[in-house]
Amino acid sequence: TKIENINLIRPLLKFKKKDLIFISRNVFNFFVEDPSNDDIKYTRIRVRKLIAELKKNGFNKNKFLLTIKNLKSSDQAILFYVEQNKKLNSFYFQREKKLILNKNFFNNPYEIVFRSLSDSIKLVGGMFNPVRGKKIDKIIKEIGKNLPIKQTLGGCIIKKVNQTVILTKES
Repeated sequence: TKIENINLIRPLLKFKKKDLIFISRNVFNFFVEDPSNDDIKYTRIRVRKLIAELKKNGFNKNKFLLTIKNLKSSDQAILFYVEQNKKLNSFYFQREKKLILNKNFFNNPYEIVFRSLSDSIKLVGGMFNPVRGKKIDKIIKEIGKNLPIKQTLGGCIIKKVNQTVILTKES
């Protein structure tokens, strides 16, 4: 790793700490304990303590990696349905930067609607970062009501007319 033009070389990362302590004591006749290794102001220390606590409760590294693998797989499935929802239930007029969402766009599981709408707002609004989750959640609830709405969010004007939602770029 290079930090501020200094090469940080850590060739011993693959070794267990107890093995390094043993070598240090038996080859060099001393071992230095770094006091920062117990200071919870550092994220790495808080993470280590969290991992130790999880291990005490039976959640080991293999279970953690399996959970991550399962979450990635679930995320891929959700992304598939998000893309399907956008493809089947929206129409984008590129020249006018206008997106029409039909009523079926919102007849999906919440997470699919949430991500689809977030992507849609980002597309039309042209913003680099997605809109905050609470704001997306609020607009989904508003759209779910049988009332016309007109709001701005993420560089878009979001307008509900009957069962259709129209997103246009805010000028």
